[in-house]
Amino acid sequence: MSKGNPFLRQTIAVLLACGLIASLLPGFAAAQDWSTQEARAAWLIGQYEGESIGLNAKFGAVPALARLALNPNDAYVIDRISRYYDNVPEGSNGEQFTYFGVAWVLGKYWDKFTPAQRDHLKSKLKGFSDLLGHGTENHAIMKCVAAYLFAQYWPNESGWLRGTKNTAEVMETARGRLLSVVKGLYDAGYAENLSNNYMPTHIMAWLALYECATDPEIKSVANAALHFHLANAAANQFEGVGITPANRDYSSGTLNAHSVAMPGGPSMHWFRWFYWPDAQNFTPIKKEGNDGSMVGYAAVSSWKPPAALNSIARGQTAPFELTSSARGWIAYWGVTDSSTLMGQPGEFVRYVYRDKLFAMGSGFVRYQPNSFYVDFNAFRVIYKSPDRFNIIECFHPYWRSNTRQWDGLNSPFMQMAQHKGTAIALFNIPTADPWAGLGSWQDSRDGHYDNLIKEALVSYPVSIDQKTEENGWIFLREGDVYIAIRPLKAYTIGDDYEPGAKAVATAQDFKVIRSAFAQTGFVFDIATSEEFATFEAFRTAVNQNPLEVDWDNLSVAYTSVGGDALTATWNPPDYQATKTRVLVRPDITVNGAVVPIDSDFINAKAVMKSPSVSLVDRVLRLKTPAGQFEIDWRGKVSKFSNP
Repeated sequence: MSKGNPFLRQTIAVLLACGLIASLLPGFAAAQDWSTQEARAAWLIGQYEGESIGLNAKFGAVPALARLALNPNDAYVIDRISRYYDNVPEGSNGEQFTYFGVAWVLGKYWDKFTPAQRDHLKSKLKGFSDLLGHGTENHAIMKCVAAYLFAQYWPNESGWLRGTKNTAEVMETARGRLLSVVKGLYDAGYAENLSNNYMPTHIMAWLALYECATDPEIKSVANAALHFHLANAAANQFEGVGITPANRDYSSGTLNAHSVAMPGGPSMHWFRWFYWPDAQNFTPIKKEGNDGSMVGYAAVSSWKPPAALNSIARGQTAPFELTSSARGWIAYWGVTDSSTLMGQPGEFVRYVYRDKLFAMGSGFVRYQPNSFYVDFNAFRVIYKSPDRFNIIECFHPYWRSNTRQWDGLNSPFMQMAQHKGTAIALFNIPTADPWAGLGSWQDSRDGHYDNLIKEALVSYPVSIDQKTEENGWIFLREGDVYIAIRPLKAYTIGDDYEPGAKAVATAQDFKVIRSAFAQTGFVFDIATSEEFATFEAFRTAVNQNPLEVDWDNLSVAYTSVGGDALTATWNPPDYQATKTRVLVRPDITVNGAVVPIDSDFINAKAVMKSPSVSLVDRVLRLKTPAGQFEIDWRGKVSKFSNP
């Protein structure tokens, strides 16, 4: 078994000797040398020095691994891990987030445990019935990785899963599922795509498998999964903020890459900072706990993104257009179930435009009415800014319509069309909820089934450099980014809405444009100083652009400042088709040409398409100024190459 990363321990020792990991006073982190991943890892690991480890604690393995990286002979850590589940009652299962982390500690520091300590821990692990269980996707992967590693560590054992499985059976099942999961990623993506909290959960489990698996084939599977997730994250982030649409997402007040002290979650911000600190302007002062602890697993891992992937994250391939999709909820071990729509491809299809100074993302959903969409996000603009908040979102408050918070920023009564930095949002809100009585989110809509809130909203930060209103347009400027927003009907601007309960922002941080009509919409147009010398020139150009609205057909035509003609026409969804997917997408044309739905996403032929990163026919390809590589999974297992 491996005993840790000697280079990482040496780096930490040097930084400690230089006093660089000493106290975490305000402003301390700004002086750090974070030019290398090793230095960032050392800073993170150093913050766990002396931290206590709670038994069965959700992220207790993070300080354990960090403390052992600082001192592989830390007897306190070894003792705590050997007794980690002693407080779990017999017949109960441990905290599912802990399994793979405990397996990681064992794999890296096996020789530090006495045979008696290993046997004591093994006896507790055998009493858990859920090591091959499921739950949501991230739960399944964490458990399966742990089950595989435990079987690797203890061959020729019986009595697993409360006496129902032997080691060979656990190993065979876990191995098959791990292969199936990653094959599923390369076929059709996954349901928790780009989630701010759940993407890191996938990543940290794959890191454990990459670090501890001794079978080269399984190690390659983990490596392929990590390349998929981080390539996906690199292409779909701007300034450290995820570009929507994103599944299991949260409100803009939570998605803040510019905090002085990063909150405990969402944890994907921490991963983006750890791998690509120069791709955002966030400087952390200290590492906080909760879900933010997930990045600790990246800190103790030897895995590094390749140069080509880093090039995408840093925007060296921008501007670019990207289309991608996520499969339906939930993909059980990568296997689809057509009878329940489980795991079907192309449920959420995305269009992203990423410029050097801004990014915009939108898309459409094929809703399964009794499924889970509360924390999905449909549209976001992110602009380059030194401010704490730099996000604009557009939405209808459907999933949580009994509050004055913006959470669950998508709606079956909202349809989006986008071409590069121009977008049209259409809203057509019925009187009664066609899906009343369906779905686990039902309590969120109590009192509104027969009188849905009829308003469309756009939120923007009050910290914007400049705002003006003229001729029905709302113009915003932040630095060299110029943004035009046109409500299609009368509107008000206020702060009667506020970010969701998990947000770090308040109502005072954002203004909300409110258009209170059953049928309404917004037009968005964005340009930069590279196209217009002044903000005034941009505004003049926008005011001269043709804009036509046909309310009888709910159709909007607009010609952007870039000269592209975009039209969006409401396409009535079949809200009564509750046993099939309900397509919520307008009819779209760009410069007179119809924009069809890309069948490759619907038929599991593609997961991602762009000039710099693509995943088509189970081949992940990256082409960047820093280099290129591909991972080909058309055979039994993945093959890495640099064509």
